[in-house]
Amino acid sequence: MTRTQERETYRRMADMKDPFGIACKITRQVGIQSKTGPIPRGFPDCTLSDGDLIWEVHYLKPGYFLALFYDKTKTEDPDPYTEQGLNFCQAWIFKYDSQHNRLSLEACYPEVGNRLFSRLAHRLATE
Repeated sequence: MTRTQERETYRRMADMKDPFGIACKITRQVGIQSKTGPIPRGFPDCTLSDGDLIWEVHYLKPGYFLALFYDKTKTEDPDPYTEQGLNFCQAWIFKYDSQHNRLSLEACYPEVGNRLFSRLAHRLATE
């Protein structure tokens, strides 16, 4: 294995230990994209996968995004807008401040519980 391949493998292994960091990165990218054109609601706007590990970003309403992390061997196509759909996932709701290119964390699952998180996500997605 070359030195470059070793560095890339190490970087990817380190990233896998920080799903929140990756969720922040791709959510910020989708936030920037939302300022350049319309983003449709109702399905993932950005998906990143590394083997069985999946990150998705959903557009909820202007300035609000839902980031979802899951292992597809444990759950197939989770629904973050229902309580049962959040099993075996990690999920975050971010507010994107485009003026300062900054994200703020509004809610985090499993810390707030699946009922509260799914209701908040559903409310933001349907407003």
